[in-house]
Amino acid sequence: MLDVNNVLASLADGMKEAYSAAGFAISRPEGISKDAPPVVVSNDRSYIAFSGDGHSLRLEYCNNAVGLLYAEAPAAEAADGDYTRLSLSLLDLSEANDKDLKYISGDFSETLEERFSSGKKPKSKKSFTTVSKTAVRNGAFYDSASFGNRFTALYPELRSYFKQNCDEYGEFLPEDFFKKYGTPAVIETIRENNPQKMKKLFNLLNETYENGVNEVQSLIVVSILGTMHDDEKLLANCVDYMDGELCVNVINVNKYLNMPGSKGMRMRLENPPRYKPKKEKKNFLAALSGAGQQ
Repeated sequence: MLDVNNVLASLADGMKEAYSAAGFAISRPEGISKDAPPVVVSNDRSYIAFSGDGHSLRLEYCNNAVGLLYAEAPAAEAADGDYTRLSLSLLDLSEANDKDLKYISGDFSETLEERFSSGKKPKSKKSFTTVSKTAVRNGAFYDSASFGNRFTALYPELRSYFKQNCDEYGEFLPEDFFKKYGTPAVIETIRENNPQKMKKLFNLLNETYENGVNEVQSLIVVSILGTMHDDEKLLANCVDYMDGELCVNVINVNKYLNMPGSKGMRMRLENPPRYKPKKEKKNFLAALSGAGQQ
């Protein structure tokens, strides 16, 4: 099992060129020797702080995930609530390897390069917006963009398609991305039923479902796992990996979508409507879950 302090130090080292170019430097905590990783431990979080000209970054590990955070305040003055997330990747220390660390440091470096202009402030980019404060107050931490970002950390071969989707629409359009690329990758993982891959996949889906906004919950249950169409073998492969509420809703939705009267709904899922900017998407999850319980 990897040591969290060494992991953070390794990631920071891999990001050195990018964070230096953006105007940041590591802020070494008092009492930490030069030979030790400059890691701060606060409750269940461990992080390395970076100071810039009036703003700061954190490279933070918590709950099997590592995040790159930004605050418009110096590191010495910024409170936990001042930070917003720029990027996030799953990282299970018991399973991670050097390849995973190299990918994450490269991804975070790319985020810094995309986000910062002249080392002052993050560029505004809709593809990686943070969840709204209202959603956070209601207990939701993941919207479709942050889910897509985390999903492509698990399937790095789809990263270019994720960015292409964001560039094409000016924001992340999840229906298009998952129909073409994400959902087929998930179904292939479920069909293969490799325990290690399944654990990583459903760790992501369970956590995101529990802490996601309604749109993300619908995306997971309907647009992704709902495409199993009541295939008993595929569902059986998933059952032991899904948390209780997610499992119940996935089974109900698949049963509903397999009913004779649900042909229209299946057609809409397989052929989503053309993109219309700024139009709020309907939440299918509540309706479908309710229908499956009737």
